[in-house]
Amino acid sequence: MDTEKIEAIAEETARELSLSLFDLEVAREGARVVLRVYLDREGGVMLSEIQSFSRRFGAILDVEDPLREPYVLEVSSPGVNRRLRKPKHFALSAGKRVRVALLSPFEGRRNFVGTITGFDSDGIDIMEGETQIRIGYGQIRKANLDVTQEELFGKGKKKK
Repeated sequence: MDTEKIEAIAEETARELSLSLFDLEVAREGARVVLRVYLDREGGVMLSEIQSFSRRFGAILDVEDPLREPYVLEVSSPGVNRRLRKPKHFALSAGKRVRVALLSPFEGRRNFVGTITGFDSDGIDIMEGETQIRIGYGQIRKANLDVTQEELFGKGKKKK
């Protein structure tokens, strides 16, 4: 299985449709291989665009055959509370609020919620309240953007 080739094909196909490849996962689930592709664009991705990408990308994979075995293709948007797995995901999320779960406790805690204030090739800095915390990528079990309903929909209308 040539994951780098699959990712390159996905990036090129997304670019042709004015989309960007946010993430790509190849997972073995029982006897089958699942290829998950997450597409993004400023302002969001339309269902019709996901369908267009899926048809085009699937056709290219069938010809190129980088998986060399049967697979299931799943294509979607990463969503507003998207999972952050790679350094580039954290870089794209600078200044935004995140929820981070650690593999092992740091100062007696495994879970942190704060704003990404910095990042580099080793890890991220988040501001939780008044406290700056440095977290290495290798310490992170799971991280997601933490978008509130208020941020999505604005504050409710005030009654007069």
